Amino acid sequence: MTWPGVFAAFLACHLAGDLLLQTEWQAVTKVHGLGDPEGRRALIAHATTYTVAFIPALIWIGNNTTAWTAVGIGALVAVPHVLIDDGHFTHGWLHYVKHAPNPAFSLSLMVDQSFHVVCLLGAALLAASGAR
Repeated sequence: MTWPGVFAAFLACHLAGDLLLQTEWQAVTKVHGLGDPEGRRALIAHATTYTVAFIPALIWIGNNTTAWTAVGIGALVAVPHVLIDDGHFTHGWLHYVKHAPNPAFSLSLMVDQSFHVVCLLGAALLAASGAR
């Protein structure tokens, strides 16, 4: 189990969970953030279906490391995903780092997806470092 292999699996899982399985309601409502009850409900629902998409990769990781490692990596996939999709961090990055207080949707989407990919890379590196 190498980090490029895990990363490739994570990218496929990410596309399935973030694009194919996410409902319209989740996508539209999660932007209200964790501070809003309905936004929080949408984020939790999305995080659940998103993480389900990673089950095959997490089983693979568990078979090559330990079950606890797979659970930990699953948390390293799910928790940052929720924090990024909450929108506050991405909005702050766009405003303070990119100096784009009113960014186009495409820029917001690309920054959001870039953070997801960077987090998945870190999780893949950690997962592969624990391989037997």
